[in-house]
Amino acid sequence: MKYKVADFIFEIIIPTHLKYDALLPSFTPFIYNGYEGEERLFCFDATYDCITNESEEKKLLDESINESGIVKVWAIEEGYLIESKHESTTGVHVMVADKEFRMIQASIIWQDKHVEQILSSMIRIVFSQAILPHKGINIHASAISCDKRAFLFMGKSGTGKSTHAALWLRYIEHTELINDDNPAIRVFEEKTYIYGTPWSGKTRCYKNISLPLGGIARLKQAPYNQYDPLDAMGAFIAMTPGCAIIKQDRKLYNSLCDTLTIIAEREHI
Repeated sequence: MKYKVADFIFEIIIPTHLKYDALLPSFTPFIYNGYEGEERLFCFDATYDCITNESEEKKLLDESINESGIVKVWAIEEGYLIESKHESTTGVHVMVADKEFRMIQASIIWQDKHVEQILSSMIRIVFSQAILPHKGINIHASAISCDKRAFLFMGKSGTGKSTHAALWLRYIEHTELINDDNPAIRVFEEKTYIYGTPWSGKTRCYKNISLPLGGIARLKQAPYNQYDPLDAMGAFIAMTPGCAIIKQDRKLYNSLCDTLTIIAEREHI
């Protein structure tokens, strides 16, 4: 099945006895029925029974906990090996990606009761890295639209991104939620655009829409309200923690820095 997110086309392949709409319900608004031969951002092939090679040399780059559970990222000769496991289960889901995140082989435990969450999260990890060389970023933020422009609210977990977005929806007319967790950003020659994605945290908001960026706010909890505009350097520093990136990959990291620099110098933050 092909999907189009942030105007990037990618393909997901699952075993024939499974149904895409059941495993990836949040992806349904992004189904793409374009013509054959169009360039794909990546192909995520989840039909492999086992792809782990215990004898292969690998180096642990990162271990973290996200919405789907525990994620480990390993560097291997041909690219990356990524393991994902829900905290309440013992099975480990595995995928191997080349260095450009264009071809992905995945071994999924389909009987895992958390398989929908795991699969969606693994695809998000791939998407987040694959778009970086194309002036794209998958960012941790809440995104709303107002007056035909998009606004992002960033910040650490618990600082009130979703709450702030909800206040705009309640008190400001013509305001709409675009995405509540992982919108995408794309930088073009003239403008920067915000896109809805299939990943919206606990809020079911999966909209295949895009709007020009109106501004970005990084929230901090305080006993009073105050808005402090940032210069380009301050804006760059404020945005960086919310970006999904394998920092040890210098090529991908440099691509992220180039895109953030354009946004920081161009937009109101």
